Amino acid sequence: MKNKIFRFMPALVFILFTFSAFIMFFVLPKSDFSAMEKRYLAETPNFSFQNLMSGELVKEIDGDSEKGTSGYVADHFPLRSFFVGLHSYYNLIIGNTANSDYYYCKDGYIVTKPYDTSRLEKNIGVLNDFSENLNLTVAVVPSAGYVMADKLPVNHTSYSDSFVFAELKAKLSENINYCDLEKAMLDYYKDGTSPFYKTDHHWTTSGAFCAYNALGETLGFEPLDEENFHKTVHNGFCGTTYSSSGYFLRDADTLEVWESTKSKNITVEIFEGLGSEKFDSMYFEEHLSEPDMYPVFLDGNHPLVKIQNPDAEGGKLLVLKDSFAHALTPFLAENYSEIVMVDMRYYKESISELCKQEGIEDGLVLYGISNFCTDAGLAFLE
Repeated sequence: MKNKIFRFMPALVFILFTFSAFIMFFVLPKSDFSAMEKRYLAETPNFSFQNLMSGELVKEIDGDSEKGTSGYVADHFPLRSFFVGLHSYYNLIIGNTANSDYYYCKDGYIVTKPYDTSRLEKNIGVLNDFSENLNLTVAVVPSAGYVMADKLPVNHTSYSDSFVFAELKAKLSENINYCDLEKAMLDYYKDGTSPFYKTDHHWTTSGAFCAYNALGETLGFEPLDEENFHKTVHNGFCGTTYSSSGYFLRDADTLEVWESTKSKNITVEIFEGLGSEKFDSMYFEEHLSEPDMYPVFLDGNHPLVKIQNPDAEGGKLLVLKDSFAHALTPFLAENYSEIVMVDMRYYKESISELCKQEGIEDGLVLYGISNFCTDAGLAFLE
């Protein structure tokens, strides 16, 4: 009798698990947003005869592999985060150190895998054309995997950073000033300090400060000394690589906020849709209570942000950027009376017209290397 029970035990466990998951799927409340993965989850499928016949209903339920989107069932599966983590660590146990798009690295680092360079030539060409309208400076942040190559697992794909930086130096127009962040970040790391977080793809505040000093040489301003900033350390930071990789057993990072002791009158105006809202700080502390604290810098991604500092000696600066600029721009605000920060992924108006309206003659393009090589948003630069 016992032998029969043991023989059917795997099938019984499977049936019990499947039945329990089925019940939980329909009973448990559904969330619109995953704080762990930092993304909006699939909405309830639109059941209609037209959707059924076109195949859209199946894509909404199971996901669309061509678009890289997950479906309703996968997004709302009971204990989803647990099983994502279980899958990630299973890959490690069987010797697959590259789970999905991330490397499980030494000393607690989770590093994004190498990127493609599909739009590199096009984006360089776009900037060359645009430099005829503006005094342009370009600064591209190297990847964490390239800078910290000694942290990577033995089996990893080579990063294209050296090729990309060589192309930038060779093909950017003579009208463009080039700030060599490759050298700045490599030298900073060789000196014994990592410019990148362990659980996030962004640079640390001290890494951004290193770039601020490098930009001072290129743009011709005098950077403030480190002693001019009051530092506050916040524990429990779990960033994008942590949430997306499934490596949930890695220790959290610390995040530092460096607030200037010199400038006291800085204001931030954030434009969203047809309206805007003004703030008297560049740091949005409500995000410090979230697992991903990085939006503490300038409240994260917005199409258009204006920062004004009447105490600064410099003029106006346009910053075309991705999210790497969020930790850096507060430093730049110490040297410019006004910074107009534009995210080309979300801003769809003419940049040339914006510069005319704001009276801007100087611009900085600041991107992480992965976005610079793949982002189609720069194609709309005019």
